[in-house]
Amino acid sequence: MQFIIVISMIFALFIALFAIQNAAIITINLLWYKFNLSQAVVILASALFGILIMLPFDVAKRISHSIKINELNNKVKKLNEELIIAQETIKNSKLELQTESEEIIKQE
Repeated sequence: MQFIIVISMIFALFIALFAIQNAAIITINLLWYKFNLSQAVVILASALFGILIMLPFDVAKRISHSIKINELNNKVKKLNEELIIAQETIKNSKLELQTESEEIIKQE
């Protein structure tokens, strides 16, 4: 997780430096509108727009991973309970066999 944060910070720094170096005024044509903006603003806005587009996908992925983790944790709990029951059954069976063998030995 920390590695991703470091890479993100480096990438953000790279975008900021690129935007600062390209600060000339440009004309943006959007359908019937024309805007005169700094190229740095266009670059930063494009980067922000890309982040906002990808954010819902990341949230959806995190939610699905969280659901999967909860399902697997519940499965682990269930399997641990089954293991404890199986171990108790084996222990009881061993005790029964031991008492039966002791009784057989006493009878002989």
